Amino acid sequence: NVGVYDGKYLLIASMLFAIQIYCDFAGYSTIAIGAAEVMGFQLMDNFNCPYLSQSVAEFWRRWHISLSSWFKDYLYIPLGGNRKGKVRKYINIMIVFLVSGLWHGANWSYVIWGGLNGIYQVIGAVFTPFRNKIREKLHLKKNFFPLMIIYIVVTFVLVDFTWIFFRADTVQHAFAVIQSIFNMNNPALLANGALYDMGLSRPNFIVLGVSLLILLTADICKYRGIKIRSMILNSNIVVRWIVVITGILGILVFGIWGSGYSATNFIYFQF
Repeated sequence: NVGVYDGKYLLIASMLFAIQIYCDFAGYSTIAIGAAEVMGFQLMDNFNCPYLSQSVAEFWRRWHISLSSWFKDYLYIPLGGNRKGKVRKYINIMIVFLVSGLWHGANWSYVIWGGLNGIYQVIGAVFTPFRNKIREKLHLKKNFFPLMIIYIVVTFVLVDFTWIFFRADTVQHAFAVIQSIFNMNNPALLANGALYDMGLSRPNFIVLGVSLLILLTADICKYRGIKIRSMILNSNIVVRWIVVITGILGILVFGIWGSGYSATNFIYFQF
């Protein structure tokens, strides 16, 4: 209910939606991959640490890899890809992302979402040479950690902004959220505990924080090529059983079911 809550609440909601849709979609993709592997089928990895991307272009190489690959093979390359000059390349990128928006739904909010991601990539491609020259003049290496963090944060902010249009029911709804965020009152007011009145108690927020830390750690390990699964499988039987038991207990403790539970579909199930 956008009209009821101040922009600071909507800002936090938009940031957490970015996490929610990642956990939702990557979660059920992982379930599908695991279920297939049990039956002897190997499916492609559908997500590869997307929120550690240092550009929007890199984000889309790491997010929903199966769909991105499909659009590349059956739309981008047949349109000419990058073989017919830069201008045509940028046009092709915009076509792909506008079609991607329509693929999610015949709604202007999806079209804007796709269009913004396309525009980000075109602007990024145009200014990459200038960005590289500035970095060289400042004698900064490409893997300079503070610079990488800046790129990651900026990319997340840009992508998260587009998620507002993806999540909103209408374009007007999305602009109302954006306007409220830019006109929000003092964000420090959330320190008074008002956030705990939104439906999640303080213990639940602690669980959320710990869970996000685990997710971030797992993604960083994957990003750096550390294979957690192989490490577990190569450990002694005591460690393996501790991991398995902890996982089962986690499902039992944090899973929600019973007479008071109303099951809902995954967010991406509608697509």
